[in-house]
Amino acid sequence: MHSDPFRLLVFDLSGEYGHFRKINTNSSPLTYGLPTRVALAGLLGAVMGIERETGPGKYAPGITPAQEFFAKEVCGIGVQLLRPVSKTVMGFNLLMTSKSFFEIENRTQIPFELLKNPAFRVFFYHQDAAVFDQVCERIAQRNHHFTPYLGLSQFTCSLDFQGVVEAIQRYGSNCPPIHSAVNLNDLPANPLMFEEGRYYLSETMPIAMTRDRIVTEYGEVLFEGDAQTLAVRSEQWTEAGSFGNILFL
Repeated sequence: MHSDPFRLLVFDLSGEYGHFRKINTNSSPLTYGLPTRVALAGLLGAVMGIERETGPGKYAPGITPAQEFFAKEVCGIGVQLLRPVSKTVMGFNLLMTSKSFFEIENRTQIPFELLKNPAFRVFFYHQDAAVFDQVCERIAQRNHHFTPYLGLSQFTCSLDFQGVVEAIQRYGSNCPPIHSAVNLNDLPANPLMFEEGRYYLSETMPIAMTRDRIVTEYGEVLFEGDAQTLAVRSEQWTEAGSFGNILFL
């Protein structure tokens, strides 16, 4: 990450419902309280028009998968909760088919845990200035190649451009309040400084994934469930202008 000021895109993400399926869920899917880093990389891929695989691990010629295009090594992605976490349960009617959609063998209803009226702020940085500019332009002009959604294609969402700010990486022993979710795996032992009246949530999330959808890195992601700041011990953080201080996932 730069020690000099760098450009940081800020945009808001909201919808009526969302579902980001937990890795350890059972036949009644549970959701994370906020989008994972791999989900946000996929959303950015949809904005840019990066085609999904044509088969398991197979991509059209010249296509770089979104998880590689927006890998941790080349870009930073941070996420902030804008509204308190609110969940509900809704039944989904599923069809069991063998060969085609029209050959239905059975029907079943599965309860899904959903996020209700979720809203998040996303912070994005990319080492490739051309890529960064394209993402900024598409989000600012609402020129999304594919329709963005919150985890499931039924839950389309709004992307609201907030601006491009001059951010700077700060270093020191006194970290200010952090507005974003934090990956505890990137922080020293016992980093959280507990504050009275806070609602802390910690969830194990996928951080990095291969083109074959194999997760190569998990993180213990901590955030404040009522959309408040976190007091953590960190030797470095990103100062995102008037949007506060963040850490990338």
